Amino acid sequence: MQAKPKTIINIAADYGIVLGALYCITFFGGLYAVRLPWLSVACLLAAVGVPVAVWIMLKNTWNRSLRTMPFSAMWTEGIVASAFGGILLALATFIYLKWVAPGIMLGALEHQADLWDAAATEQSKANARALRIMIENGAIPHPSEIALQLVCLVVFSGSLLTMLLSLLIRVFYKKH
Repeated sequence: MQAKPKTIINIAADYGIVLGALYCITFFGGLYAVRLPWLSVACLLAAVGVPVAVWIMLKNTWNRSLRTMPFSAMWTEGIVASAFGGILLALATFIYLKWVAPGIMLGALEHQADLWDAAATEQSKANARALRIMIENGAIPHPSEIALQLVCLVVFSGSLLTMLLSLLIRVFYKKH
């Protein structure tokens, strides 16, 4: 019995796991790079790895389709892979901010206000006052809001990236 071929959505979901891992490494590496400077290198490598992974993903699918896949299908694959990766990032971020380190946002905002106070310029003092008012009034984003914004950011930027890379792959590797 022959195996059923994978759909674009199935292929994109598989690649979405890879992208989700890269997004998580970038996010959490950036979060702790202040304490552990070597994480900034991991964060940078993961950030650079996203377009490389998308290029490999799209090129593999292009080759598997015998270089006949339409631009719209390649773009769709990238958008769906980005969405799956973004959902994984959002889930990890939500769990982390809600239950693992619930005070990290408040601590980071208080630290930023202290840094602005130390800068001793008029604008930095105004920024520090505004941030402290925001903290006092409870205007700190909820973990679910942050997670949702991350999904939107990842899907939007992933859409732009895959649109560009799909076009480049079709131009550089067109069927002869």
